[in-house]
Amino acid sequence: MGRIKKISTLAALGAMAVVAFNSLLPATAASDFIDEHCWQPSFSDEFNDLDLWDAESGTGQWKTSYIWERDAIINNELQYYIDPKLHGMNPFSINDGVLSITAQKTPEHLLGAVKNQPYISGVLTTEKGFSQKYGRFEANVKVPKGKGFWSAFWLLPSFDRWPEGVAILPEIDVLENLGHENSTFHTTLHTNQNGKLESHPYDHTVRSDLTRGFHLYSVVWSPETVDWYFDKKKVASHPTPADYTRPVHFLLNLAVGGTWPGSPDNSTRFPASYEVDYVRAYTKLSEC
Repeated sequence: MGRIKKISTLAALGAMAVVAFNSLLPATAASDFIDEHCWQPSFSDEFNDLDLWDAESGTGQWKTSYIWERDAIINNELQYYIDPKLHGMNPFSINDGVLSITAQKTPEHLLGAVKNQPYISGVLTTEKGFSQKYGRFEANVKVPKGKGFWSAFWLLPSFDRWPEGVAILPEIDVLENLGHENSTFHTTLHTNQNGKLESHPYDHTVRSDLTRGFHLYSVVWSPETVDWYFDKKKVASHPTPADYTRPVHFLLNLAVGGTWPGSPDNSTRFPASYEVDYVRAYTKLSEC
C-alpha cells in the first residue's frame, strides 16, 4: 500500500496521468473480466477463525506488524497497530466468517505503550505465512466511512529482513480507500527499477457506495503486466516493472489520519471497522 510511498506518490501526481474509471461502463471484450476457469486456488482464508503468528513457536498465518519495527509510525499517521498478546486489547474480531479490523480512540491506560498515538488499530500480513510469485490475489472487503480512515489491501515482496541499502520496496496496492471518498478507490504500482521511486496511480470512481457493501478487489500479476479488477472487471493495467522479481505477501490494514487522508473530524465515528470476508490467491493454469 502507499503507506511508506504515498507521500512520494502525491508529490509525483503532477507528472503522471491519473486514470478515472466508471465501473458501469460496458465491457468491450471477454478479456475485461476474470475467467474463473483459468485459475487454481493456492491460498484461501475464509476467516472462520484467525490464525495469528506466534514468534516463540514460529507458527501461525497472520502477523500483526509490518516487516519493520512495530513502533515505526509512517506517513504521519495517528494510529498504533496493536497486538492482542502485547497490549491486552484485540483490534481483530470474527463474526459469521467475516474478519473486522477495528480502529478506536486509544484508552488512557494504553497511551504509554503506543507512543501516545491517539488511536489504535490493526494490521495483518502473511509475511511469515504465505507468499507467491505471479498469479491472482484478491480480497472481498467492505471499507469504513469517515474522515481520516485509510483502508488498504496491498502486496509487498517477502524478505527475511529489510534489505540493506533499499529505502522503499516495490509494491502493488490493490485497494486504498479514504473514508471520506465513499465511491472512489485507488490502485497504485510502486517501482525502483530506474534507481529511484516511481509511482503509477490509477484512481477509480464507481456508482456504488463502497462503505455500504462488500466488493471484490483483485490484481493479476504476470511477467508482462499488472492488471487490477473491481468485482472481476478490469479497471487498469500497467507493464510489470523489472524489479518485480520476488514472491509477495498479503497486507491488510486500517490506518487513521496521515498525510493523505487527513485527520478525523467531528463527523468521524469511532469505533469503526474494515471488514474482510475472505482473502485468496490463485495460480494460472498452463492451458490458459
